Amino acid sequence: MDAADKAFEDKKEEFVERLKPAFIPTDPVTNDIVQYFSSLLRVLGMEDQGWDPYVESKSVLNDINGFFKIDLPPEHFADPQKTTWRIGLILYSHIVEMDAPYEVLTNLLRFQSGNGYWPNPYFQFLTKKEQKNYSRREIPIYRKIEIIKNLSEETGIDIGSMFDEFYDNQLRNAIAHSDYILTEDDFRCRGTLSGTKAFRISYDILNQKIMAAKAFIAAFYQIELIARQVWGLRKNEAIPYDPHYKGLIEILVDDQDAMCGFKVHWPNNSESYYQRTEKGVDMVNCLLDEKGAKVDFFVGTYARTPGPFSPLVEHDREPAYTKLDGVDELPVWPNDIA
Repeated sequence: MDAADKAFEDKKEEFVERLKPAFIPTDPVTNDIVQYFSSLLRVLGMEDQGWDPYVESKSVLNDINGFFKIDLPPEHFADPQKTTWRIGLILYSHIVEMDAPYEVLTNLLRFQSGNGYWPNPYFQFLTKKEQKNYSRREIPIYRKIEIIKNLSEETGIDIGSMFDEFYDNQLRNAIAHSDYILTEDDFRCRGTLSGTKAFRISYDILNQKIMAAKAFIAAFYQIELIARQVWGLRKNEAIPYDPHYKGLIEILVDDQDAMCGFKVHWPNNSESYYQRTEKGVDMVNCLLDEKGAKVDFFVGTYARTPGPFSPLVEHDREPAYTKLDGVDELPVWPNDIA
């Protein structure tokens, strides 16, 4: 492993460790584990196949990274070294512009601070003026990062400062608007037609920013998969979830045994579930509660004369749960839990 590869791996592992407390919280229960799962799985609603840009973004990054592993033929590229820098800038721009990492991190921090889950996790933290202008103007990246930093400070999870190592709004803007020049010595941007906001970045600094951005997104993908694999270890279990209605939650997994959804089994033979697969998203008897900032459930029919076990079970009936995936025996509520 050469020095550049080692620097990347070291930075990626550092970022993984800093992201771990958000992705694998020590207390996933107190603030409602479903809101944590929703943050991890990016719950939005029903989707057909081919509507998840997160999947495409991973493919784009893999394709771009492929260019760094080959020697560019000089007969097709007049200046292969500058071509590599240009590809690196495209990679950097794609990483910092992606929506999903900001949304997932904000929601994971919202969960730990007791602020619930919502697909647009930033809105409540905007100023009144920003909220008023929200429908006409998207939230800029620097504001998303500011919100993440504030939540990081509130929760004591050091995520926000990672962005200081690679996010540069001037650089992002220059790339997005093709307002830059690669010279023999450095990256330069005129800034305006008059050049009053011109700046330059040395290739050493530019390389550090691109490397840190690559390390961040690699760490994000790695810890996101690890977190889902950790929960995937609990597949085929009926985990007590709702002590009032006596709902049992089941972890749904993909072909890598990584969590891809959850199902709540209610004692009146009904169920609520969310599952994200390559074929799309299934969401049954779940709803997004904007006012409560959470994913909530329809629990099926209430008992006419409920017994002491659950409002969903008649006083003269036994609880009836649906089967877990791949398990023949019907699940039961543990006797040692009230």
